[in-house]
Amino acid sequence: MIGVEPSVGVAGMSRTTLEALRAQLGPQFINEQQRVFFDSQAPEVLYSGAFRAGKSRIGCEKAYYLARRYPGIPIGIFRKVKASLPATTERTLLHDVVPRSAITASNQSQSWYEFSNGSRIWFFGLDPDPITGIPSKVGSVDLGWAFVDEAAEVSEGDWEMVKGRLSWPGIPYHQISAATNPASPKHWLKVRFTPPTPERVYLHASTFDNPALPADYLSEAAASTDDFRHRRYHLGEWVSAEGAIWHLPDAAVRRPELGTTWKRVVAGIDWGFVHAFACEVVGQSGEGRLAVLDEVYAKGALLEQDIVPRLLALKLAYGIETFYADPSQPEYIATARAKGVPVEPATNDVLPGLNAVGAAIAEGLTVSPSCTGLLGEMPGYVWAQDRLSGGFKEAPVKVEDDACDALRYAVMALRTDPWGTYGTGVA
Repeated sequence: MIGVEPSVGVAGMSRTTLEALRAQLGPQFINEQQRVFFDSQAPEVLYSGAFRAGKSRIGCEKAYYLARRYPGIPIGIFRKVKASLPATTERTLLHDVVPRSAITASNQSQSWYEFSNGSRIWFFGLDPDPITGIPSKVGSVDLGWAFVDEAAEVSEGDWEMVKGRLSWPGIPYHQISAATNPASPKHWLKVRFTPPTPERVYLHASTFDNPALPADYLSEAAASTDDFRHRRYHLGEWVSAEGAIWHLPDAAVRRPELGTTWKRVVAGIDWGFVHAFACEVVGQSGEGRLAVLDEVYAKGALLEQDIVPRLLALKLAYGIETFYADPSQPEYIATARAKGVPVEPATNDVLPGLNAVGAAIAEGLTVSPSCTGLLGEMPGYVWAQDRLSGGFKEAPVKVEDDACDALRYAVMALRTDPWGTYGTGVA
């Protein structure tokens, strides 16, 4: 198995002693991947896999085990967006792992739970601060162990920030661990853990590695005919889809060169709440090349309370002249305008917009690695299949396309401007 470590115990304990402790305190593992994740002392551990592979559960189990094993330990559990925690990871911990009788104190507003030995489990969102653009709320936290759930949502900068919080002295090893569904094979997380090393343990599981799932669920998963989603969501592979609309070269995923100045900066907006709200910031150099500089990508975020402050911060940081938004929601446009966001209805001609982005990529468009929403969507942004011909229609599949739509709006705004020819020069 990829990433299996030598048979060593926690804090030098023998395997026999460790197994005895686990019998009292530890979980019952559904697969070998969970066992390795639980036992690992490597500085970084990633458990990547398909739907229902037990990834979030084992992260919560290990958090609870360590909280009991090391008195006073502060443990952090993270997701990109704090608002998504109560219905996901926090619910798993409280509903499936920790007996309510074990919690001796809690603070709902600060999102922590304390146990009788003084250990605490904290829940944090890595939402960027509207002013600084970084998740500053975790900047002064001292942790003994950290778990990032759905890690494909976070940036590499977020990862390094969490890793830098691991300085609590009362545990014999420090570790940032994570669970995630797979995304693009070019995603920074996959690149970071490939190939695995003793310092970076990579674990992988499919849906079919969970024997506890109902037979009808496994049967339906096995019968899936959508190859891309079957390979990602049931087999847990980091793959791109056939029929992808845009092909972004590996070298195009990079930050702009130092000293680059932008002739224009605009942004595209695709409204969302249950599905993602997406805003992609695009700069155009003096020689016409485009670069995606930054993004807002959030689920469950409220327009006035959460989104507008972040848009205003982006405007200030990048000098955005106009935000071009999905025109199907005029009430959202009006609300954002009233709060000071210079937003206009976007040009929503789909095929010209797809072609415009394709042309921009061919002419050197780059995407910052921090734009994880866009980079996660692009490999699965595909042409709809034409069942009669067996080929593809000239329209995208309308699934997980929020950041791609936002990019299309921004690029069209630059393309249709009289000045807006992209050119072939490099900024």
